[in-house]
Amino acid sequence: MLPKVSTILYACDLDGKTNQAMELVMNLAIANQAKVIIMHAMEPIGAQAANMIHNYMSEKTVKAMRDEAEASVQERMQKHLADFIETHKEDMAQLEQTPETVVVHGIPADAIQKAAEKLGADMIVMNSRTHSRIGQMVIGSTANKVVHHSRVPVLVVPIH
Repeated sequence: MLPKVSTILYACDLDGKTNQAMELVMNLAIANQAKVIIMHAMEPIGAQAANMIHNYMSEKTVKAMRDEAEASVQERMQKHLADFIETHKEDMAQLEQTPETVVVHGIPADAIQKAAEKLGADMIVMNSRTHSRIGQMVIGSTANKVVHHSRVPVLVVPIH
């Protein structure tokens, strides 16, 4: 039996150039009547920055700022999704389930893979920017790490 794609995790970095990938995700979802989960990973701050912050702010203030940042990201995701649905009303009406949004915390490559497992994704779709060869060797890319460590298929959409 051919594998079924019933849940697609779209790892979105909230860059303004993500519509091409979003169109592809929704097209795949409509074709497979799959559930779509749009996620964004919020990276942790480094140890040195965390120490500096804690020297000047209370834990309560830091938590409030973190919660506010997460709410802002969630709001941006919801607006992006609502605008997309409005623009593509006819096509989006073919989906059985309204896409969901989720914000996760962690190093993006790890957070994407953990979210895919936790949410039962059958496929991960993500953007990838073109980097120089040196940039790829030194820091690697999130997409590259996910592709090589994922337990489910990964579709990478290049954006320029």
